Amino acid sequence: MDLKQEIEKAGYVHIENVGLDKPDETLYEYVSAIARPISYLELPMIMDLKPQPGYQPASFAGTGEFDLHTDLSWHEKPPKYIGMFCVNNESAHGGIPLLSDGWKALEDLSAEDVEFLQTEPLSFPPPSHIDYTALHGPIVSARNGKKVIRFRYDMLENPGPPVQNYFKAINNHVIGLDIKPGSLFIFDNERMLHGRTELKAGMGSDRHFKRMYGDE
Repeated sequence: MDLKQEIEKAGYVHIENVGLDKPDETLYEYVSAIARPISYLELPMIMDLKPQPGYQPASFAGTGEFDLHTDLSWHEKPPKYIGMFCVNNESAHGGIPLLSDGWKALEDLSAEDVEFLQTEPLSFPPPSHIDYTALHGPIVSARNGKKVIRFRYDMLENPGPPVQNYFKAINNHVIGLDIKPGSLFIFDNERMLHGRTELKAGMGSDRHFKRMYGDE
């Protein structure tokens, strides 16, 4: 399988049954096959995603529903690719990974709404647990002839109708991923919005994923 080709075609790739013996090494191998491994804010290259006290509900260590979003929307250069490895799904059947194609969602909007998303700069603040300056820019930009999406609806202040319409369109294209333990998926963070359903067991949840970023 040509991973990069699959991602360019569908926005993501789902790789099943890679095994649970060495999840960190396996995730690193797959992401580094298509991208340059990268970390941010001196955090580990591979992050464990499981509930931790003190984090916002809509965060990698929170337990709430996490709306579809771009990872690190507040950073000047968010990662191009994100790899997620499933160590364990939640026994209570929450925390289902979600994806939505931001490019397809744009096709549902009026020309006026798309123009707004491409030209109107918005403020993208970081989560409260991160000390970083908010970034100002449009939701839709372009690089190398391709659209680049930057979106984090829950962190925007008073989003106007075009942004609200885009949020609705994104959710009209959402898919839930059936990721089994020992499987992984990699997606284009500049195209696909991702999130999860609420962890039904709260802080007692046994959900455990691993995450790694890759850049071009």
